[in-house]
Amino acid sequence: MPRLLLPAIISALVLGAHQFHFGHLDANWNSHSRALELTVRLHADDLEALLRKQQGRGLELDRDPQAERLACAYVLQTVAFDDLRLRCIGMEVSTHFVTLFLEGPSPASPRRARFQSLAAEFPDQVNTLQMQQDGKPIGPAVPFLPANTWKPLPAKK
Repeated sequence: MPRLLLPAIISALVLGAHQFHFGHLDANWNSHSRALELTVRLHADDLEALLRKQQGRGLELDRDPQAERLACAYVLQTVAFDDLRLRCIGMEVSTHFVTLFLEGPSPASPRRARFQSLAAEFPDQVNTLQMQQDGKPIGPAVPFLPANTWKPLPAKK
């Protein structure tokens, strides 16, 4: 019996919720196309849980035909840059993470942002934003805690 206990404990730990809530956003201002290109990466099970709660039904990001539309709508409510109008252009789901791709016209690199994805649902959620210009990082990553709203972004010198 003891030798069966260890696999059961390991399975429970693996299947249980992860210990931290984290999201990351890469924001690349493309100076040639004058567009902001975003890649938002979140824990798939956290986003799935939130969408299930919002929809009041079961939902799997990699199987539900409405999942991409719902995930995009949610992320577009929780990610913002200055007065830019963003649109979602796709979603990729992997074992542990979901990646959403957004873009929007931007005549200049944005000066401030808001990244509140999953922050209302998980009080320990930490989101980071890495600003880039033409694929090159600008300054350090900007952390967003649940209490944070708009924050200034690093600018290219």
